[in-house]
Amino acid sequence: MQKWRVIRNSTYDGCMNMAIDEAIMKAYKEEKVDPTIRFYTWKPACISIGYFQKMEEEIDIDMCKRLGIDFVRRTTGGRAVLHDNELTYSIVVDEKNPLMNGGIMQTYRYISEGLVNGLKMSGIDIDPLTRADKDIKSDKSSVCFNSKSHYEISINNKKVVGSAQTRKEGIILQHGSIVLDFDVDKLISTIKIDESKREKLKRITLKKASGVENEIGKKVDINILQENIIKGLEEHFNIEIYQDELSVYEIKLAKELYEKYSNDDWNKKR
Repeated sequence: MQKWRVIRNSTYDGCMNMAIDEAIMKAYKEEKVDPTIRFYTWKPACISIGYFQKMEEEIDIDMCKRLGIDFVRRTTGGRAVLHDNELTYSIVVDEKNPLMNGGIMQTYRYISEGLVNGLKMSGIDIDPLTRADKDIKSDKSSVCFNSKSHYEISINNKKVVGSAQTRKEGIILQHGSIVLDFDVDKLISTIKIDESKREKLKRITLKKASGVENEIGKKVDINILQENIIKGLEEHFNIEIYQDELSVYEIKLAKELYEKYSNDDWNKKR
């Protein structure tokens, strides 16, 4: 049975969250740590954009600054996500790990099935996982949750978990937002769009995206949710999970990488 470590929820700003994810990837590549599941939250709220997006064309940076919302570019693809009232997960593992067989789509599906396991343990009913019913590239919106990709998690046909993945030197990093309370107005206010189109974007977003609490009509205890997702992943992956903290080496790497993620050369590179 494989042993994976779990790093339980800690709160950081957006740049440090991205720096830690990359630091774990590097440490794992160097065989200094085991496959890792990490949970985290964000303070202050942060807009993250996909690696291939153009920050200054798609995000209203001045509005973000006025609202006290950070912004950062991810190493993963996808579109803009507002990280606010959510529990974020990340998974780092070798793409040759037997559990990750079958390519990118099967990896998404397998991880989503584990997350669904945990959500169901928390008494949250989830829609059946399916392949997307259209080519997600055909949707031009800057907003991640406006587009449901393959095997992403929804309630009442509204996306509540958005995930993204990158692979580098044989290592998989997948991270994703488990949205609890979806604030559509805050999200839309950060998107750079013609004012005449803002209400339409809001209506479209509300039809396609939501948060777990919005859909089930009650508050979710984030700590209980975290523990149930750990159990759900452990059961589905058939692994042994042990609690751990970031190593001294990972912390050192993350502090170095923080400079990258907080720099305009990275965030506005495209």
